[in-house]
Amino acid sequence: MGDSEKRGAKRISFPCEVECTGAGANPLNPRISDLSVTGAFLDAMVEMPAGARMNLKFTLPGGTVLAVAAEVVHSMPHFGMGVRFVGLTDEQRRAIERVIEAS
Repeated sequence: MGDSEKRGAKRISFPCEVECTGAGANPLNPRISDLSVTGAFLDAMVEMPAGARMNLKFTLPGGTVLAVAAEVVHSMPHFGMGVRFVGLTDEQRRAIERVIEAS
């Protein structure tokens, strides 16, 4: 499993639109700039504190729509934030892994 775990942590450039809800009163209007099986980096002008939770909805190549919960791990003012996916299903994890392996 060591090799697949290393592959799972691989981060790829993945610019895509993302719908974000539950992030408070400020509209984020983020874009995903990179993606891994454990999380993503969101380009956003609005800063969210570490620990903030949100729901993300985005489309993978091939048309699979993912709706996942995420938690802010770190935030970079005026650039965006790194988020960790929370409670991914096995199916969602496999869908992300396929995208990463195909890149």
